[in-house]
Amino acid sequence: MNIAIITTVDHNVGDDFVREGIKYLLRQYFKDKTLEFQNIHKHSPITSRHGFEWFRSYRFSKRVDKLIPIRMTKDRILEADLVVQSGAPVYWCHDGGPHCSQNEWFEPLIRKRFQLNKNGKLLNLAGGTCQRYFSKGDEFCDSCHKYIKEFYSLSKITTLRDNLANVVLNNVGLDAPVIPCASIFAIDEYDIKNSGEDYVVVNYMQGGAHFTFGQNINFEKWEKEFKDFYSKLKKNENIIFACHNEKEVEEAKRIDPDAKIFYEKNDYLKYMKFYSKAKFGIMNRVHGAYIMASFGKPSIIIGNDSRARMAENIGLKSYFVNDVDSDLLGKEYEYLNSGAENFNERLKEIKEKAYTDYLEALSVL
Repeated sequence: MNIAIITTVDHNVGDDFVREGIKYLLRQYFKDKTLEFQNIHKHSPITSRHGFEWFRSYRFSKRVDKLIPIRMTKDRILEADLVVQSGAPVYWCHDGGPHCSQNEWFEPLIRKRFQLNKNGKLLNLAGGTCQRYFSKGDEFCDSCHKYIKEFYSLSKITTLRDNLANVVLNNVGLDAPVIPCASIFAIDEYDIKNSGEDYVVVNYMQGGAHFTFGQNINFEKWEKEFKDFYSKLKKNENIIFACHNEKEVEEAKRIDPDAKIFYEKNDYLKYMKFYSKAKFGIMNRVHGAYIMASFGKPSIIIGNDSRARMAENIGLKSYFVNDVDSDLLGKEYEYLNSGAENFNERLKEIKEKAYTDYLEALSVL
């Protein structure tokens, strides 16, 4: 069975975690079949064509892709039995842009290619939102509503990774199950086990996330409060900064020039093994927290958009970055250090239910 996965490639280990978790779930469902996975870098949809995997510039590849007839080359979407949107924000809409209806992959991969695949099925697995932290889901414009309905109607299966995503669907008369992000199964794809509790993991991003979406994010306060907390914690704990990109390495060094830093560009397996040795985490990166959670290790997530609120789906706490100070972080450290209300056992139940829910969703196949 050929499975084309719309994901990112050598771009974001968080995306890698989600994709590998989805692969595990599909292997569990199709136990009696041989699965062949092909990855498509969604930020350069021309990578759906065989031989164009190297073409990473969206600006230029978009032009080239339009010039070459789709059937002139072998294509991963056209030959796929299943096309999978691999867990990412797929619903977003902000005043003045950006809009999910304008994303770079839906037009070339779904409207143009998938529509030519007469036998394949489209799965939208672990779709989520990327709105303001306190969004109520009512910001979406008519063009985004149209895209949401079209994507839903073309998909054989839709599952969601955050509660706001379901609100967004409900607002246009649709519904789908909310199941914790598939990234909690990434470690199972490689049978990686809990390897101890060697250090506390921290992850720091300026402003708490990638974007601000017009929110009045207090960058200076977050840096000051985090640095104050970190300085106190360093006296009692072995702390390592987990950095998912080079910018975060620079930010960690600004917090502490002598900081211990873990950074392995695009090597998601090394990140899984690194997180397997953590005690717990204080994180801006959601999927770092999710990987630790998959080992039964708790975290708190501090962010400024709706992705951070995925935490509640696996029994973790999240906070809006402007509401966080050093004292709060200290209290949450004590909570995490005490086991976070027996998080390990709570997560086992959550993960077992998520596994059952995913396989039930796949059962329509």
